[in-house]
Amino acid sequence: MKSPPILRKLESGLLLCCALLSANVSAAVIVERLPTATATGIQADNSSGAPYSEAVSLAATTINHFAWWGYYLGGGPADDQFVAQFDGASLSGSVSSFAAGQVDGIDLYRYELALTTPYVFAGGTDLQIDLINDSLNVEWYWQGADASVGSHAPRALRLAQNELPEPGLLALLAACGMSLLLLGRQSSATGKR
Repeated sequence: MKSPPILRKLESGLLLCCALLSANVSAAVIVERLPTATATGIQADNSSGAPYSEAVSLAATTINHFAWWGYYLGGGPADDQFVAQFDGASLSGSVSSFAAGQVDGIDLYRYELALTTPYVFAGGTDLQIDLINDSLNVEWYWQGADASVGSHAPRALRLAQNELPEPGLLALLAACGMSLLLLGRQSSATGKR
């Protein structure tokens, strides 16, 4: 026998609530170097040859997201073919680009790569990041950061990892699951009468 309509609606609502809450996993920033307000990019495209390399000091961690900023003096986002590596290992995932204002009258973009497979960095050395826009149709510059690392002018980037849900959220998810289980049992018991 089917559950009464009110129970089916309640079950559906609880299930939807649990799904939405479980998707509420945010990213914790590990390293962030915001872009300068002026065009201080370094050319890193197919015409410049090898990828531009950037060293980042950080402790052992897992990286799920990589973001960077840049601009074009030729071509545009439609032509992008970024190739990124951490310590020589190619990163996979899809790159999204977003308008991020202007520097010296040039459109600035932020690029985000959600890694298909998280990168586990063991620490002990600097993380070596290699980045190139490998398209033949662009003149692309990796924007400088509004900070300095020793005598080195770093590039603008952000590394982040997925955060685990807070304990309160986990408790709420457990309560949702228990509610669904109890409603299912109650519905089965009602149907057997």
